Amino acid sequence: MFFNTLFTRMKPSTNGNGAVSGNGHTPTHLIDLHKVVKAYHTPVGDFIALKGLDLRIDKGEFVAVVGKSGSGKSTLINMITGIDRPTSGSIYVGDQAIHHLGEGPMAVWRGKTVGVIFQFFQLLPMLSCMENVMLPMDFGNMYTVKERKERALHLLEQVEMADQAFKLPRR
Repeated sequence: MFFNTLFTRMKPSTNGNGAVSGNGHTPTHLIDLHKVVKAYHTPVGDFIALKGLDLRIDKGEFVAVVGKSGSGKSTLINMITGIDRPTSGSIYVGDQAIHHLGEGPMAVWRGKTVGVIFQFFQLLPMLSCMENVMLPMDFGNMYTVKERKERALHLLEQVEMADQAFKLPRR
């Protein structure tokens, strides 16, 4: 399905142009997808979830992805966050060509660059709420241990969950 009619945009007041990066890509957009195709192989044949998608989102824009079940919304978000890989096409977030990253560098990039809130429960049940928040900081080797705890508590305060910091998640 084509996403031209599935986006709601609010334009920013300024343009988000960036500098030339070392990989030859000039990041004129915060998110830049070019001719992205995603095909899922099934026993009854290929299912094309994204067909030649071009999408550019600038810094400060607010974009909502809407559409029917099966229209490719989750696939699109998984492409932008590096959770899934395109069958073909290119995906840049800033100056980073995420379609070229291997699994290890992708995990580090994701931990330092994006935040993902999953639709379904994704916390590790043996870690406290605060430890779950600190986990990406640990994977990305960001902050000292003390700073991680302070940052996690600050983030939990922002979403009014600081009182749950030391509790284990429950279903």
